[in-house]
Amino acid sequence: MPSSRAVRPTAVPTPPAAAGPGGADTVGGPLRIAAFRSAALHLLPPALERLTARHPGIEPVVRMVREVGRGTAGGVLDGRAELAVATIGTTSAVEPGLVGGVLLEEEYALVHPAGHPAPRTLPLVDWAENCTSYTCDWWAAQALIPRATVEAEDDGAVLSMVSRGLGMAIMPGLSLYGAPDGIEITALGADRPTRSIGYLTTPEQARSLAVRALIRELRAERGGAAVSDSRKSD
Repeated sequence: MPSSRAVRPTAVPTPPAAAGPGGADTVGGPLRIAAFRSAALHLLPPALERLTARHPGIEPVVRMVREVGRGTAGGVLDGRAELAVATIGTTSAVEPGLVGGVLLEEEYALVHPAGHPAPRTLPLVDWAENCTSYTCDWWAAQALIPRATVEAEDDGAVLSMVSRGLGMAIMPGLSLYGAPDGIEITALGADRPTRSIGYLTTPEQARSLAVRALIRELRAERGGAAVSDSRKSD
């Protein structure tokens, strides 16, 4: 089951980027970003495409980090990244010194081989990833969810195993982008857990024009980030 780690976000303002003489864009240089796998694959690319089109001088450097323990936030705190895309919650359990905001909220869903007559009888395939305390509590209260008998390193491996009929899984929406054929996605009901994804940076980096520009593009991207899949059933 994912481990609980959450941070109370503090919104970072994103005023217009500065311009040099004659209106020339002055934002440039390397911009180091820490992101967990599904965010790096599906949330960041369109935002970075717009960012570099508007600010050709910015050089994004994306480092994929497992969202476990300090996760992507640790990269910012340790000075290895200017901004992290991270799991965001309502309570703080990480070191102080970060600011940020929520970009999107996604639902968890049951994922299983398409056409299986009793998917909840299948072995549970799981992987470790941070989540909110509510999701951990929800998980613990589900008597019908078996103990994980297959564990993977990331959500991509989980999807591959499920598509081959090796088990079922409970996964957040962003992990289901580009899901392979052979799976079905079933809603978990009104009390289903959700996961908030957001950005984190330090107060000092929040004043950086490059970081502000990326936050602006990430905020623009969140409107199209809701997961929709024709294979999803109630």
